[in-house]
Amino acid sequence: MEFSLSKLYPHLSDLFYFMDFDDPNGGKRDGGTSFVIKNLKTFYFSKLNAKFIAIFDNDAEGYQSQCILLNEIKKWPDNFRILLYPEIDLFKNYPTEAPNGHILLDNINHKACSIELYLPDNIIKSNGEYLPIEWESRKKIKTKEGKEELLYQGVISQKDDIKKKFHQLRKSIERDESTLYAQDWSRMQLLLEKIIFAFKNNK
Repeated sequence: MEFSLSKLYPHLSDLFYFMDFDDPNGGKRDGGTSFVIKNLKTFYFSKLNAKFIAIFDNDAEGYQSQCILLNEIKKWPDNFRILLYPEIDLFKNYPTEAPNGHILLDNINHKACSIELYLPDNIIKSNGEYLPIEWESRKKIKTKEGKEELLYQGVISQKDDIKKKFHQLRKSIERDESTLYAQDWSRMQLLLEKIIFAFKNNK
């Protein structure tokens, strides 16, 4: 996300700071949605005036995390935003792998839209077809309206290969061996715009 912001919106990249998972001195912090929740609540109770954006994957785990924060603290201050990656039309009819191996189209919003799904097509396609979603565990989620919702958590197949392809492309772009075309990164642009305009929109 930080790389995409620096290339697609270079004039804005200095306005945002992304929390690191490690530092040059060998220090490391834990990752995962549970630690985002913990960190954001720490910032809240510290009464800090800086602006904070927590943005979660648009999958079952991310949606559950957003609901936890909105349920535990009913009224967040105006300097906080708790968001999900944007819903996109492509994800309303995206290929998923059924238990019998058949490929079925399904709406994967709030179920399986991790950061990989927002990368260019040439990274998440194989032989011209989008890599399907594989279903994992089912989660019981209490929505901010107080209702219970059951959703399956899904992940895109060949995730490790996708990461390798992205890092290869990123390094190639940084070495000026490849060109970043904005139209190829349209989904990532929508994600970044949700961050950029977070404090111009309603929570």
